[in-house]
Amino acid sequence: MAMHRLLFLSCLWIQLASAPGLASPSTNNMVLPQAYRALVAETTGNSFSEVATIKSVPIPTVGDDEILIRVRYAGINGGCETFRARGEYAFQGNAKATADDPFQLGAEGVGIIAAVGSNVDINDYNVGDAVCFVGSAFSEYSLCKSTATLWKIPECKPEYVGLRISGLTACAMLEKTGQLQSGETILITAAAGGAGHFAVQFAKLAGCTVIGTCGSKEKADVLRALGCDHVINYKKEDVAAEIGRLAPDGLDAALEGVGGTMLQIALDHLKKKGRLLQIGYISEYPHNPDAEEESSKNDIDASDLFWNSKTIQRGEQTIYGNAWPKDYGAVADCKGRVLGLFEEGKIKSLVDDEEEFVGLESVTEAIRHMLSGRTIGKVVVRIQ
Repeated sequence: MAMHRLLFLSCLWIQLASAPGLASPSTNNMVLPQAYRALVAETTGNSFSEVATIKSVPIPTVGDDEILIRVRYAGINGGCETFRARGEYAFQGNAKATADDPFQLGAEGVGIIAAVGSNVDINDYNVGDAVCFVGSAFSEYSLCKSTATLWKIPECKPEYVGLRISGLTACAMLEKTGQLQSGETILITAAAGGAGHFAVQFAKLAGCTVIGTCGSKEKADVLRALGCDHVINYKKEDVAAEIGRLAPDGLDAALEGVGGTMLQIALDHLKKKGRLLQIGYISEYPHNPDAEEESSKNDIDASDLFWNSKTIQRGEQTIYGNAWPKDYGAVADCKGRVLGLFEEGKIKSLVDDEEEFVGLESVTEAIRHMLSGRTIGKVVVRIQ
């Protein structure tokens, strides 16, 4: 199963980054079209495909502190887009959408700055710069309300899409919340997915023994190439038995994004003082016809744990729901680390290449693909 990197903090950033601007644009801009195409939703529904529609949208004027980005690549986060479309959890406000006031779709992306507001320091961000951003990425242009969510990058490459949320998430959860130590043994479920493949690499950099789960030989080969010490193919092997064999004294930590049966297995194999870091619960998302059955297979309510970012003490074990650091300032350190390690070649950012997705018309199919469990690395759409 591919790991979803839908995270509550990221979701909030996306909501805040989506509103159109009102003030006058800077004169230091590219020549812009009168309008652009964007995926929006005029109502909530059961799924992304049910509500998403391509609309022509007027180019917004750019406020004094805002930046307009021409989008080249967008990342796919199946769970986040599903809950956004359904108007659930962090996205309940989307239920108020109308044809005149739709909500925008998409999370992280990579693009080129097309216009900057008059208060933006052009020594930091200027027209023509390549950036990673968060918010309304399923669009030909995206208006960034704050430079705090921007990452300046050397060039527009799809590999940077995965770094922005998935790589940052893996780094923050493992190094900040999880406080991984050299010599520890960690389980990473859905280890070949968007966040999972980064997590394997950060755990190895920390000096851990890494056990990863996946569902195919191709994924297993990729994980071994990334340094994963032990790979369990959950479709062919008994995961619980294999963990018991590989870690007879238990797991120091687990990064768990599958939910259901896999969540319970991870809980059952934690050491007395072990910690579980929840990154998602994809087997329990609405796209899965067996979601209700999966939810019944563990003794923790995964959705409540995640969306309420709960920290639970289970005896001496610590269970971190949606394991972003509570001190969001700590995440700022991870930005430089993620970008630095990538530029130094010490971590790889894998882009799924089973299928190619080009244009806004392909986004719905890209989300279906991401939720299929077949993907390796981050699913990315080339917008234009």
